[in-house]
Amino acid sequence: MIKLLMTTLISLGAFASEYTYITIGADAVQTNLKSTPYFNVIKADNEVALVKVKNEDIESISKLMHDKFRRCGGFVAHETQKEALKTFKQNELRRTIKSMPFVDYTITKNDMVKSLVTEVKESNIKEVIEKLSSFHNRYYKAQSGVDSQAWIKKKWEDLSTLRSDVKVEYFKHSAWPQPSVIMTIEGSSKADEIVVIGGHADSIAGYWARERARAPGADDNASGIATITEIIKIAMENNYKPQRTIKFMAYAAEEVGLRGSSEIAKTYKKEGKNVVGVVQFDMTNHKGTDDLDIVFMTDYTNEAQTKFMGKLINTYVDGVKWGYSKCGYGCSDHASWHNNGFPASMPFESTMGDINKHIHTKNDLIERSGGNADHAAKFAKLGVAFLVEMGK
Repeated sequence: MIKLLMTTLISLGAFASEYTYITIGADAVQTNLKSTPYFNVIKADNEVALVKVKNEDIESISKLMHDKFRRCGGFVAHETQKEALKTFKQNELRRTIKSMPFVDYTITKNDMVKSLVTEVKESNIKEVIEKLSSFHNRYYKAQSGVDSQAWIKKKWEDLSTLRSDVKVEYFKHSAWPQPSVIMTIEGSSKADEIVVIGGHADSIAGYWARERARAPGADDNASGIATITEIIKIAMENNYKPQRTIKFMAYAAEEVGLRGSSEIAKTYKKEGKNVVGVVQFDMTNHKGTDDLDIVFMTDYTNEAQTKFMGKLINTYVDGVKWGYSKCGYGCSDHASWHNNGFPASMPFESTMGDINKHIHTKNDLIERSGGNADHAAKFAKLGVAFLVEMGK
């Protein structure tokens, strides 16, 4: 009887979830080997390693990547070894994607953009940050993580209630309860070309009992979602109608291996969707670097699109100084799109060396960023410019 039961369980894949395959930065391998009981490196090159780990160790690896390497996601989790191996083999493709211009980047909507950026309101952004950080946490396995996504979905629906060409829906993930939220503005003459403006909506703190831990995540990443929400508000209030299809996304489960965005990007690639540009807003409200306001990550991003975003700042966002930094493998959701062959950029609030040290703790509160959303407002203005110039 026991033998029959074991055979049945194996045939049903009951033990298939004991291990997870991840791709992780090669620079983090030695540290994880010392700290993780089971960390089986299958393949590695100078940039990325493919590793088999136990599910029970995912949380500790996530914390290590946060604490030691200051990477928000820190690695990419994969459903199967085959999928992980495919990602590992894309090193050469990633280098090609980095330097490849996907669209003809031009700045032509001066009057419209200059008018819209004046409508960005710090108070609106602050209100959303405070609301999202009032949830006990937005952890991907917790009910509060589900509830916070329901709030975002309702907020975006309320902003678009008068638009028949706009829909807001869940992208549900079978492996965990927290859904991602996607708002779509259908394009007119170029509806098959998609522009994605996204950020992760989950939050995390501590190590043990993360479902119950207090994780306000005001900067990481209520600030990014609040920035996106302000862009949506301005677009809806001005009845903005793009030629390209625009998708705003609030990703689930970023903090544990970019899982939400990875599943979405993989689905879009499988379905042959033509994503021509992606921007990731992950942490926008803590000015950590004295001489820079917006810092673009140069790794796992598209060089041409990033330079274009720098030009958008010079043209439309007065008084903002910008520069470059490196993020590391799998540090946020832009890597999910990049790894699937789509052009992505990540404007960040500081260099990685000056990152907000209160993230992933109960102290990630708006008060740690001056009690206002002044810094995030700069990103909202950049986001409005990106929306209009990419949407045309």
